[in-house]
Amino acid sequence: MADLFMANLNKIFESINSTIRLATEFGNEEQQDIKPYAQLAEKLVAIEVKYNAHKKGLQESTGEVTPEEFERRYHANAVTGKSSVKNLKRYKEFVAQAKLVLNPSDNTSSNEQVIDEDLQVEETICDIDPITKRPLQVPVRNKSCKHIYEKSAIETLIKNNPRTRCPVMGCAAKQYVNLGDLVEDKMLQHRLRLQRQRMEEEDD
Repeated sequence: MADLFMANLNKIFESINSTIRLATEFGNEEQQDIKPYAQLAEKLVAIEVKYNAHKKGLQESTGEVTPEEFERRYHANAVTGKSSVKNLKRYKEFVAQAKLVLNPSDNTSSNEQVIDEDLQVEETICDIDPITKRPLQVPVRNKSCKHIYEKSAIETLIKNNPRTRCPVMGCAAKQYVNLGDLVEDKMLQHRLRLQRQRMEEEDD
């Protein structure tokens, strides 16, 4: 059930991202306004928070033998906290990505400053392209299996062999990689840049 919930939630976010990309290419000014997308993301993340609290409450209550004890334990653990949804990682990442897509040339330095304030590199991200084994420069994400490749490398691979499957070892995807399924991941590109800057500062 948990996997189904998260899978559906991820599909919804992917659909919103696809809508944003279409709005960027074909939409009018109103359709390119980030506010309605951000409001929808806020509602979805709030649902996710409630679901996770409900799941935790059930997990902590399964050992109780009476309805009263079950209810008491459930309500004691199924708490969502008072932190704002806008402070959560999924919401911040969504908004930061949407800003990059909707306004790529609208005061880019200002946008990146906002992203830097909202988004911190919390873990080390693998920045090696599975094809060339070199650091990623322009990462693209395969919508089918979510794996990341260097844009020029995967495009060359497909050009030389249209029957190319995902080059990531162990990938379960059976379909061939399609150029239409590759989406440039500007958020990851920005996070990699932050990570490299951080590593350079640590080396100095």
